Amino acid sequence: MNPNTTDRLLRHLDGSLPPEDALRLQDELTHSPDLRAELETLRAMQSLLRTTVQSSAETATKPFLADRVMKQLNPNRKPARRLAPEEEFFGSLLRLFRPVALAGVLLILIIAAYNVTLSSEYEAEASTTEAVFALPPVTIATAYDTELLSQYDGTD
Repeated sequence: MNPNTTDRLLRHLDGSLPPEDALRLQDELTHSPDLRAELETLRAMQSLLRTTVQSSAETATKPFLADRVMKQLNPNRKPARRLAPEEEFFGSLLRLFRPVALAGVLLILIIAAYNVTLSSEYEAEASTTEAVFALPPVTIATAYDTELLSQYDGTD
């Protein structure tokens, strides 16, 4: 089909073809089976387009339209990527041991707090490190204590 004939058929379907051209087109349609087939193809496309537009309009008026549009327009949205088996394995290990690590850190903090509270029982002022690790404060007297020295020297 030439573009002029297709244009005339489309205008005929829209109802915008002048009456004298419409009469001429009707005469051509009665004599040409190819022209009738082209008109039916254009009618089918028009019908398909109409139903597509209607279904799109129904989807567009559903709730949360603005949210759906913003999600589609978000430039930072990354397409979902399939992970390699190793990445899936290590990711699952991370998810599995995260609570264990959190419990361990919490236990360490509780022990450190307990040791700091016990450090107030010592005669001398304990440093922060000594308090956290529950070490007795080192003074001159404790550094030269003969009982302690003999334990490390091996002498009695």
